[in-house]
Amino acid sequence: MLDDFHEGGIAYSFGIAGDVSWDKDMASRGYDVFMYDHTINNLPEENSRFHFFKQGISDTGEDSEQLKTLETLIKNNHHEDKRNMILKMDVEGAEWGFLERVSSEVLSQFGQMTFEIHNIINHKNPDQVLEVLRKINRTHKLVHLHANNNGSYLSTRGRNFCSLFEVSYVSRDKYNFVDDYDVKLPIAIDQVNINCRPEIELGRWNEDMTADKYNVSSFNALI
Repeated sequence: MLDDFHEGGIAYSFGIAGDVSWDKDMASRGYDVFMYDHTINNLPEENSRFHFFKQGISDTGEDSEQLKTLETLIKNNHHEDKRNMILKMDVEGAEWGFLERVSSEVLSQFGQMTFEIHNIINHKNPDQVLEVLRKINRTHKLVHLHANNNGSYLSTRGRNFCSLFEVSYVSRDKYNFVDDYDVKLPIAIDQVNINCRPEIELGRWNEDMTADKYNVSSFNALI
């Protein structure tokens, strides 16, 4: 994520389980963190800036007792007029349905977004993957990509593709961008997810991926 934080900010965190390390870091930077996970009863650790709800994110675009749309949660928290919020999501695949249905207007309320995206290699609906990534790219720009070595991967034409990626996006309206084609992934700040497994080398991911060199796929939309 970009080091562009401010006291009094708002962060939304989906998918907690037993790990509040990201949430603690955001709280230490002066953010109130609205935390959602319908699979746990309580947080493993409390903090005065934590606001926990035993609810999850809806991937159908409709509200239920346990699962709510982001639009509903923002309204419930009276954040309709907030901008430059931060979104973190690790929801074991439900991110695809959520991102397919959430409005671009709601996404535009977030200056930064970080996701763990799942099943990108063997997704049951590749067209959904492509459309979702194109949709995100209309409002946000990918600035960080890391392969989670807890997932499987395949290699083709000298390039590795992983089933699990950690990605960070920032608002296109808020920042200016310069393409850098000489960045070799992973970078120094990345940490291996499973210590007993080797890191997955992605190489120079930002180099040109044209139809002449590679088959056009959902991965093009990540750039």
